[in-house]
Amino acid sequence: MSEEYTPSPDFVAKVMVQVRAYEASRISFAEWFIGHPFMRYALAGGGTLFGIFKSVAVF
Repeated sequence: MSEEYTPSPDFVAKVMVQVRAYEASRISFAEWFIGHPFMRYALAGGGTLFGIFKSVAVF
């Protein structure tokens, strides 16, 4: 192996473009979990029940 490897001058730029595209396409678990329709219904139902139970003491 007498030849020395030299990467292309724009190697890092090409890789970073791919990395940024991958990171932009990902969705976090929290965004997916909160955006899930079941979670929306569960939060709405829980809020409704909480409101009913808190207002029972007023009457």
